[in-house]
Amino acid sequence: MYHIISHTHWDREWFAPADITKKMLPSLFQKLFELIDNNPEYKFVLDGQMLLVKDYLSNFQGEERKKAEDKLKKYSKNIAFGPYYGQIDWRVSEESSIRNIILGGQEAKKYGNVMNIGWLLDNFGFSSQVPQINFKSEIEGCFLWRGLNMKIPKIGFTWSSPDGSKIHGIFLLDSYRNIMRLKDYPEVMEKRLELEINKLKKYSKTNYLPLLNGYDLDPVPEDPTDGELKAVFPDEFIQGYFKQEDPSLIEKYVGELIDGSVVSTFPGSLSTRQYLKIMNWHSEYMLSKVLEPLIAIVDNSEDDKEIQKAWEYLIMNLVHDSIGGVGVDQIHEDMEERYNKIKEIFESTLNKVLDKVGQILPLGYVCLNLNLQELPVLFENKENLYRFSAPAGSISKVNLKKYNVNSSEKPINSFHWENEHFKAFVENGKLRIKKENNDYLIRAVLVEDKGDEYSSAFDKELNLTFSEMRLKAQSDNYSKIALDFTSNEVDFTLNLTFSELPYINIEIDSLGKGSDYGLLLALIGDGDINAGVPFDSVKRPYEVKYEEPEEEMKKFLVAAREISFNNVFPMKDYVGLEKDDYFAAFMAKGIYSYTTHSTNSLEKAVSLILLRSVSWLSRENVKGRIGDAGPVMYTPGAEVKRKMKIEAAFCLSDKDNFLKYKNSFINPPLLFYKHRNNSDSENQPVVVHKFYSSVDENIEFVNMKPSIDEEGISLRFFNPSHKKKKIKLTQKSIKTDLLENELEEFDGTIKPKEILTLKIPKLSFNTFSDDEGSKVNIVYPKFTWDISEDLSKPNIGIINNMEREAKDLKEHIKDLEKKIKETQGINRYELLFEKYKLMRKALELELSSLYNRSKIEHVDPSKIEHIIVELNDVRIKRRGIEFLLATLR
Repeated sequence: MYHIISHTHWDREWFAPADITKKMLPSLFQKLFELIDNNPEYKFVLDGQMLLVKDYLSNFQGEERKKAEDKLKKYSKNIAFGPYYGQIDWRVSEESSIRNIILGGQEAKKYGNVMNIGWLLDNFGFSSQVPQINFKSEIEGCFLWRGLNMKIPKIGFTWSSPDGSKIHGIFLLDSYRNIMRLKDYPEVMEKRLELEINKLKKYSKTNYLPLLNGYDLDPVPEDPTDGELKAVFPDEFIQGYFKQEDPSLIEKYVGELIDGSVVSTFPGSLSTRQYLKIMNWHSEYMLSKVLEPLIAIVDNSEDDKEIQKAWEYLIMNLVHDSIGGVGVDQIHEDMEERYNKIKEIFESTLNKVLDKVGQILPLGYVCLNLNLQELPVLFENKENLYRFSAPAGSISKVNLKKYNVNSSEKPINSFHWENEHFKAFVENGKLRIKKENNDYLIRAVLVEDKGDEYSSAFDKELNLTFSEMRLKAQSDNYSKIALDFTSNEVDFTLNLTFSELPYINIEIDSLGKGSDYGLLLALIGDGDINAGVPFDSVKRPYEVKYEEPEEEMKKFLVAAREISFNNVFPMKDYVGLEKDDYFAAFMAKGIYSYTTHSTNSLEKAVSLILLRSVSWLSRENVKGRIGDAGPVMYTPGAEVKRKMKIEAAFCLSDKDNFLKYKNSFINPPLLFYKHRNNSDSENQPVVVHKFYSSVDENIEFVNMKPSIDEEGISLRFFNPSHKKKKIKLTQKSIKTDLLENELEEFDGTIKPKEILTLKIPKLSFNTFSDDEGSKVNIVYPKFTWDISEDLSKPNIGIINNMEREAKDLKEHIKDLEKKIKETQGINRYELLFEKYKLMRKALELELSSLYNRSKIEHVDPSKIEHIIVELNDVRIKRRGIEFLLATLR
């Protein structure tokens, strides 16, 4: 008896928007309910995400919706719900990865059968703390496919985070679709199953082999169970497997899983449609670092539903295909609408919360700094420069120093700056920074990109003209200059701000004009690469060389994969070079990847990928990748022809103090101003409230929010170091897991690399009744992104070419259909496979042309929907007959 897992992998937004894919779900569920009625032992996995259920229910209203919900509850013992809200990109998500589990669990509990296994079939790789996040959320195992560096075939593995948290894992050795649509061809069903079992059983001593019956967007589930196959849920599978398996057959992995040599992790998707990444970063920051802490401080729970809605929008957009930018333009336009809704919720809720915040603030300038470091802050506002120091973990009055700034637009040929941290020289569009024996060069680089939405393929350096340098503002301790660049592909300005701080602000104002390029900001110098990633920092090589897989693995290479080498890697917030006691690093808001690609063989460079412009969802024969990545569809929106502001900085400091300066840039204190005419603030307190402190400053604040049970406040920290640290709180606190289940009284210790969640009582403040009626506003920082509307227009020549090619393919298909009628045996199936392959390509081209025509003229939406349904059906049939042929051969 072997075990089978039936499922559907639901890419709700990919070549079709969610508004269309959700219409496929009623028939899927109806078929699923019929299968359960016919076989009460049948079991089915809803792709590990509750968005599938939410989309299904969105087809109904009123009483019909209630009936649909009741039916889900009726069949719940046969259906695995959750554990996630959406199938997010774990390389990008930080606090949102925790909310994904919390919201997913809350939705799943409505139906009664919550899966406690991470169902991670198609996510594009994983950050190092995924085991800890899942383990601390009562998820102790996972099924996954991408990211493992596997030399020889293995099914079982254990996966540990840097803190020691460990989960069990099943690698889907022969993909998540190896016995999909088994009943479509009953003449080979038994043989196909036998071959698959024999293929896998060599790698396990158990009868728990990863046999998965399901496919992408497959709306027709089937029940292939019989005397030889038993349906199981993933948790049953993992328990049985690890109880029986020979330990020598179980692999061990630690840290991030981003290897693409067996199955692609599509590193280029981290820089596709850069505008989405910036919106995502700001959205997560506004919710987790600004709005929720303020709501927790003033105990304002009346906006809970609105905040939850904002998180739901954010997680919808974090689904790996969506935030990866690997879909048609219409999908990413829907994402922009969601990001704008998040911003609207933030702004409206913030205005209400500030009224309550005003009641606990004294008059004048007051800052909220939830970081565990006292932070220096310097900012420009109108014609003045302001400087203050923000005490750690507190609400405090601040002594705001004001400096006059002389503004100008004066052309200059060179620029020099020196402070106690470094010397800087700017000439010919390049920035050189020196400190003792350390010498760094920063320059903008424009390179050709022959890739697609999935994969970057950086090549030769393109012509980039440095136009001029301008002095924009100056004072005794501050200067701002602008470097203007132009090219056929993109125009941009680097705005560099120098001060007494050890970092240089770099604002990039860009306007995309062309396509098929990458804009990089290169840091050239010596040192070891260290990159920030969600809840961690990792050391990385300059490139990873991919050797050809062993013969034993080759029979399992069934999808696109990276070949030769990889020099594009994930990051979050910073990446830099460590040398001796110094760290030279780029810090950036909303850039999630860097590259070590260099057009000069003598230079070793670590470069932020500021933006990447491509024209196609997927291309054939992309350098560095082999295999089919996705539909061949024209996507002019991915050319990023927009005005866009990117916020970055360069920091050079000793390693022990880097976190302080990183937080000063990435998570700056909030500066409030409370004003009322004829008021005297002399007798008001300097420190309004102290939340917590630490002897060792190298601990990161993550989030503060009202606790789920609304009886207290939830606090989250992270220890990025390899040493145990201490946190001192002013109130008694309880340690909880990430779901906020109480564990024990907090002893003040945070372990190395630990994500720590605490529950504290609600806060009590003195109110300043004499200030009633005074206004409070946030002076610094600003909460927004600066991105224009899409300025791209579809190329009518490309549309016409796609339509001609689709027409030619259909003629070829007609000829094939005649041959198919005259052919028997395996040759007939081979011709059928060729037919479906051509049909898929023709429909992709036809759909792509309609999508793009709809931007310039009216197109009947029902025509688009019809082609989507037909294309989805052909994709499934093509894959099914591919398995049939493999069996017959």
